[in-house]
Amino acid sequence: MRRLPHTDSLGVAAMKSLILLTTLMAMSLFAQESKVPPPFEQTKGAATPTREDEEMGAVAHPEQSLPATGTIVWTPLFQASWDALNAYHGGKPVKVDPPNALISRLDTFTWKPETVMPRGRWKTWAGPANEEFLGKANAEAAKISGEPEGPFQLEESLPGTVAVFGLLDREVSFQRAFFRSRKTPLTFHVGAATNQVAFFGVTGDRSADFEDSVHVLAYRPSEHCHALQILCEDSDETVVLFRPPATMDFATACRWLRTWRKAWADDPGRDLQHDDRRLHKRDEVVVPYLKLETTKDFSSELSSLRFYPGHDLPRRVARAEQRVTFELHERGARVKTEVSLEDPFGSPPEQPVHPRRFRYDVPFFVFLWRDGADWPYFGTWVGDTSAMEKIH
Repeated sequence: MRRLPHTDSLGVAAMKSLILLTTLMAMSLFAQESKVPPPFEQTKGAATPTREDEEMGAVAHPEQSLPATGTIVWTPLFQASWDALNAYHGGKPVKVDPPNALISRLDTFTWKPETVMPRGRWKTWAGPANEEFLGKANAEAAKISGEPEGPFQLEESLPGTVAVFGLLDREVSFQRAFFRSRKTPLTFHVGAATNQVAFFGVTGDRSADFEDSVHVLAYRPSEHCHALQILCEDSDETVVLFRPPATMDFATACRWLRTWRKAWADDPGRDLQHDDRRLHKRDEVVVPYLKLETTKDFSSELSSLRFYPGHDLPRRVARAEQRVTFELHERGARVKTEVSLEDPFGSPPEQPVHPRRFRYDVPFFVFLWRDGADWPYFGTWVGDTSAMEKIH
């Protein structure tokens, strides 16, 4: 952000691996106040959400409506960078002209970054847009990412210009690796269209091996709705998969999952039942491989003038770019060597004690979430097959 008549630059943010690369500089069918349903029920029926086009995009705030089609990401790293921008100017603006709904949402968002973001794997920088500040930010970013150099660049360096950079770089591994299906593709449905894609998961008696590493947050088969929480190694972090009954925004999805996560409790008395809180033998988990890269510039949505206390001239965001890379596979994070001990999907299915099919073969959410945090530090709505490995 910079003084007028110049423009200002919010910098690059990076997140990668099973997780992301973000670069920064800035209809739901369920209302935000809608009631969260109970996590378990036994009836059958209901429809699934529909999407047809393939594209990738991003939103800056979790309450923004998701487009009718596409794969969309959201991460609070953008919010953290926005907060750093305000802090650099001494606080929130006293006036925004013209009024801007997205700016208002960003300025009023409340959260606890220290509980949400992964420890030691993220940081924001705010300062004058010059080579000295750029070098400092890149040097510190390189230490976080382990790369030879940092990811940030300045498009311009003019007097009065302020740059804000944010970096999130995290890779996690599941406590127990899943299996890649080598013989059978997954048919992923997007509206009336279908695509054959590669997937990983577990089925049959081998599912019992995952009872300690996969928590069942919800199972509502009548709505084709379910949610799994997959525990990760050596951390307080989990990967959450959520197949909603219909399209909803990130904030609503997070509120449902927040409720179910807090309510989760182990109950040995429910072993092998439909409401068993853990994965049990002959349950089926089917998840498509994901690999996405997307860049989004939010500056056109944040173009209003911002008047800060103690500053004579208003500020305007000229660049608000976010870059994200994300991968999801059977081990949890990106690996160069593909490993799978066996393929349990090549044999005929057995009849479960209580059939539970956690199939992510229609649009669904993926979140990276720390224990006890109110918000995830990354989320994506997988609304098409643009991030999937096609099988022809």
